[in-house]
Amino acid sequence: MPELPEVETLRRSLLPLVKNKVCQAVKFFRKDIRFPIPQESLVKGLTNNKVQDISRQGKYLLFHVPEGFMLLHLGMSGRVTLQSTLEPQEKHTHAVFWFSEKTYLHFVDPRRFGSISWVPLSGKHPLIDNLGCDPFSEKMNAKTMKFLARKSRAPIKSFIMNSQKVTGVGNIYACESLFHAGIRPQKQSGKVTLAQWEKWIKCLRDILTKSITRGGTTLRDFFDPSGSQGYFSVSLSVYGKENEPCPKCSRPITRHVHSGRSTFFCKVCQPA
Repeated sequence: MPELPEVETLRRSLLPLVKNKVCQAVKFFRKDIRFPIPQESLVKGLTNNKVQDISRQGKYLLFHVPEGFMLLHLGMSGRVTLQSTLEPQEKHTHAVFWFSEKTYLHFVDPRRFGSISWVPLSGKHPLIDNLGCDPFSEKMNAKTMKFLARKSRAPIKSFIMNSQKVTGVGNIYACESLFHAGIRPQKQSGKVTLAQWEKWIKCLRDILTKSITRGGTTLRDFFDPSGSQGYFSVSLSVYGKENEPCPKCSRPITRHVHSGRSTFFCKVCQPA
């Protein structure tokens, strides 16, 4: 599943293509994907209107237009490709947005877990109303995280992947950030110290920043508009490396499965 760096990479790739450009036409090829597509609102809000900006909230992209926002979510396999025609070029193309003679953005999603929604100018929408702190926001600090987790018995890995607490952190970056912060993934979030939260936030931001700079994590289903894949996975320290030597202590990386998700960590370097 594309994580925050993939979504931010996509946002930065799309900006020069559509910012301050007028959307000439919108064409849908399904009535729904994960949720029903509000086609009438989207066509009315986008067509013949200029995209003023693209912002990100967690893993969601918001295309700013005068009357509101188009809310885009990639889901598990969604991607946006740059094409030269309004007609689908791939089997699972669900929507096309035409901005100029050479700019046709195709939303492709084989598994249909993505979504395309309309958000009014109020900015209120059920998908984003209850999102937690963005890792790069000023609201995300050690005191805030300590307060949010004060009564929680949930493992810290589950806590930081809860989008109502922290938004945009998926399995890969949860494992990586906890490793670099030296925190055991199973540690109760309510017992994480202020110093540990501070270190984790710094590690998370460092890893996300490096990932964004390098183009995102290499995931089979992720492509940027030019068709290039992200390639940050070559620099991952623990994720997907069960029984491989820890880059810090050379002991084998441990894999633990909880709620259907694999957690990778080092028992020596993440003692508590």
